Amino acid sequence: MIYSDRWDAYNIAKIWTVFSLFVLVACVLLYQKSSYMEIDAIAIWLLSCLAIIYLSRKPPGRFSDRQQKLVVFIGILMCLMSIISIPFGITNPPYSIGEISLLLSGIGVIGFGLLNFRSLTLPVSIPFIAVMGYSAYELFIRNQDWITAPLIPYIVILTTSLLDLLGIKAIAHDNIISFLSQTGSPIYIAIVSDCTGIWSLGTFTVAVIIVLSSFPESITRKSILLIGIGYIGTFCANILRILLISISGYFFGPTGIIEQVHIHIGWICFSLWMIIFWYYYFTRQIGISFTTKKNTEKASDK
Repeated sequence: MIYSDRWDAYNIAKIWTVFSLFVLVACVLLYQKSSYMEIDAIAIWLLSCLAIIYLSRKPPGRFSDRQQKLVVFIGILMCLMSIISIPFGITNPPYSIGEISLLLSGIGVIGFGLLNFRSLTLPVSIPFIAVMGYSAYELFIRNQDWITAPLIPYIVILTTSLLDLLGIKAIAHDNIISFLSQTGSPIYIAIVSDCTGIWSLGTFTVAVIIVLSSFPESITRKSILLIGIGYIGTFCANILRILLISISGYFFGPTGIIEQVHIHIGWICFSLWMIIFWYYYFTRQIGISFTTKKNTEKASDK
């Protein structure tokens, strides 16, 4: 087996980060998509790579010979899962960023296993765990609408109240919000299971697992409070998404712009919230600085 004596874990981590994010972004550009699934996957990979870079600055630990062989074998199985996941019904066709995430995670586990970077194998495998978890979760959630059903009335009430505050007279009937646009056309916004933000909440949960498992020293009462705020903010980002879709319909009618807003505004709102929340968490709770090294050295001198 190959060991890491001749390799610097930090430099390898940076190379891995550039490589994996390049592959993922290329996948998004190739498929010309920017939906929840693609943005969620990239967000999870960003956190995974950040954890890898952070942990690579410390001694990465060693596997025994037997453990190293087992880890490499597991990585090979993970790569194979990328190929058989669609035929076996674990993931959905076509082959896209989900299956590529399985492959990349497997490659990462093999690579860090061969280099004997023990502490880096967990964060690089979390995207694999996330995809597999989402697949099981999707099978469950599609047949269990009653899980999201309790959220729908609250979302309808909140959205209707916010529209009224903005001067848009909206009427709610069950899960349907209706109002007249400025063009005179009626607008109907149906709040269904996918509109509850359940996928965003799931992605945020995966992000929490990545961060807490990679930075266990950051787990305090304050961090628990911050994570609670994170869940509330994720829910509010979804409310903002529905509100902006409704406003676009009010100004421009039931076709055209509202369709584009519906496609893109969700991942934009969620991505902005994830960036704001995790930037604050990493800088204030964990103490990671994203400024230049020179600025950091100056601050330490003071």
